Amino acid sequence: MRLDSRFHGNDKDMEYKYNAIVLNKIDTGETDRVYVVYTREAGRILARAIGVKKPNAKLAGNLESITQCEIFLVKGKGRGNITGVIPTENFLAIKKDVDALEKVFGVMKIFNRLMTQEEKDEKTFQLLLDYLLVMEKEAGEKEKDILKFDVYTLGFIFKLLQNLGYKQEVKKCAVCSGKLVSGENYFSAQMGGIICPNCSKQETKKIKINDEAVKFIRIVLENKMENLGKIKLEKKNLNNLKIIANEVVRWIAN
Repeated sequence: MRLDSRFHGNDKDMEYKYNAIVLNKIDTGETDRVYVVYTREAGRILARAIGVKKPNAKLAGNLESITQCEIFLVKGKGRGNITGVIPTENFLAIKKDVDALEKVFGVMKIFNRLMTQEEKDEKTFQLLLDYLLVMEKEAGEKEKDILKFDVYTLGFIFKLLQNLGYKQEVKKCAVCSGKLVSGENYFSAQMGGIICPNCSKQETKKIKINDEAVKFIRIVLENKMENLGKIKLEKKNLNNLKIIANEVVRWIAN
């Protein structure tokens, strides 16, 4: 992660290089911004760019949200200052497609809520990058399938939850470990997955889950992002999965 042992300003300031994905930006003062980035080397970090809002500022164009880049950071105590940026993937197809952009911004919001500060997780970094790459590919297709945006996005959310230790139980009842009966199951975020009809009687916060939705989560947790585009889902099942995914995120983030 550290570039070298060069000092900047005093003997405590060091220069670092991060492979990063820009999640968000926050205006601070008239000319500065703080960028929220997720890095392969250190997880989620905040980095300040001084004077980035000035006319003709060189850094601004390479620090837009949904951009993969190499960031050079001078850091002592506290938040570091960005000194240079080299973009590696701009995801232009996503940024030009309203439907794809809406989904990705929604994911970035969820991602920001769930990720803790400065906790290295290379697997999660790669998962986020893989999600953006499949969305970029689909957005760039001449005959794009908008439903695939939902499939990839829901797939990412369930795989992210798995990475963070919130894997949903979908092969047996999350309460009694009994066999699940087709067409009669519920989902409970608090219990951590699917619950059988009998156990569901004790749960007030439960969601009826379709068999196809159960099958989708099982497939997602066992496959890579690039393979999820093969999944075909009816809109009613997508809506069922959206309600479930939102409920899990809400329960974890609160």
